[in-house]
Amino acid sequence: MALSTNCWKYLVLTFNVLFAMSAVVLFGASGYFLYKLFVYRHFVGAGVQYPAVLLLMMAIITCSVAWIGWRTTKAMHQFHVIVAGILIALVVVTEFACFVWAMVVWDNIEVDIKPTMTDYFAATVAKKDPNSADAVRWDRLHVKFECCGVSGPNDYSVVGHVPFSCCGQGPLESLLKPYVADCSTLYQRGCAKQLHAYAREHLLMIALTALAASLLQSSGIFCTFFLVHAIKEKRRASIRTLSNREAAPDDSLLSAASAPGLPKY
Repeated sequence: MALSTNCWKYLVLTFNVLFAMSAVVLFGASGYFLYKLFVYRHFVGAGVQYPAVLLLMMAIITCSVAWIGWRTTKAMHQFHVIVAGILIALVVVTEFACFVWAMVVWDNIEVDIKPTMTDYFAATVAKKDPNSADAVRWDRLHVKFECCGVSGPNDYSVVGHVPFSCCGQGPLESLLKPYVADCSTLYQRGCAKQLHAYAREHLLMIALTALAASLLQSSGIFCTFFLVHAIKEKRRASIRTLSNREAAPDDSLLSAASAPGLPKY
């Protein structure tokens, strides 16, 4: 039983090392996806970023749980190992919930993006300042996705001119010559569909990352609770051994009592 307990102990220790390494990978991946969505937060809204934020928080929490699991496994205290297993289970469940949340946002993102972009476009146009921070963000969006406005260049008919960025020029050029009347390379497609596809792609990656993490890390739940069972069985075996020793008669006293020549009282 001792050998079996040691095997589970080292298996759980190895898992906690891999658990911590997966947290580092998860931290990098979620941080990257969060950055890619945060850049376009004005166009897609804050709600699109929340699954990535949750995944980033879970990466930080996972590091702490891995450290707790390492300490409790080395100490081999049954109650503490159970607590570590429960914490791992909570991490796995939360990551799976993050996967579900990301898929829900992925499914509804088309409904959310276009109204957000339309409101932001109206607010930008109302300022009538081609050098404002909002106008520069639209310029960068036009150049990045080779698009113009929300639905197309006709969106700028309300102001009577099209931004220079709709012709493929960057924000720096638009600061020198913000608008043009004619352009042979004017982008005809709107940015709503392009940004919709971009956000869906990154949300899908967030969902798959969360699902992969929850599936891989779930193995730690079984390993931890098998270790708890091994510790429990080892303790029972020790108690049985101690009870047998206390119940067994002392052979030395029996032999001394039956030896000839001893006085009888």
